[in-house]
Amino acid sequence: MRTRGRPRAFDREQALVAATNLFWTRGYEGSSLADLTEAMGISSSSLYAAFGDKKTLFREAVLGYTHRYTVLHQEAMTEPSAREAVERLLRTSVAEFTDADRPTGCLTVSAAMVGGSDTIDVRETLRSLQEEHARMLRERVEADTSRGLLPADTDAAAVADWVQVLWQGLSNQANNGVSRERLQAVVTAALAAWPA
Repeated sequence: MRTRGRPRAFDREQALVAATNLFWTRGYEGSSLADLTEAMGISSSSLYAAFGDKKTLFREAVLGYTHRYTVLHQEAMTEPSAREAVERLLRTSVAEFTDADRPTGCLTVSAAMVGGSDTIDVRETLRSLQEEHARMLRERVEADTSRGLLPADTDAAAVADWVQVLWQGLSNQANNGVSRERLQAVVTAALAAWPA
C-alpha cells in the first residue's frame, strides 16, 4: 500500500495572502523574514519549502495581485466606448483601493515599484504589464477617434498616460487615507476633462 507524503500543516493560499498584505503595507525591504513567517504563521523552513526564498515569495505575491488588476482592466475594456471603459476602470479601482478588508491603495504603486536590486525583475515585469494596459487603452481611444466619437486630433497616447497618472494618484490618495467618496468625486471631476 502506497503512503502519501506528510501534508503541509498550513494553507498555502492563506499564507500567500498574509505575505502579500505584509509586503503591501511594509514593502519588500521593510518585510523581514521573521515578519513574514510570523504573519504567515509558518516556520522559515516551511516558507523556503513552499515558496523558495523571500525574493521568489515577493514575486509570486505581486504577480498574483497584478492578475486581479489585469482582469479588471480587461473587463473595463469591454465597455462600448473608451470613456466608459476608463470610468469603469477608475471607479472599480477606487473600490478596490478602499476595500476595508485589505490594505489601502495598490500594492504595485505602494511597494512593488520601489526597492533595490532584489526586486528589479519584478519591477520590469510590472512595467511591461503597465505598458500592455496603456496599449489596450490607447487602441480603444484610437478606435473611438476613427469612429468619430472623439475629436480627430485626440492624442491617444497622452490620454492613456493621463489615465495611468490618475490611477496612480488615486492609489496614493487611498494610501493617505482619503475616503472612497472623495476619490469617486475626483474621478467625476477628472472625467469632465474627457475630450469632447
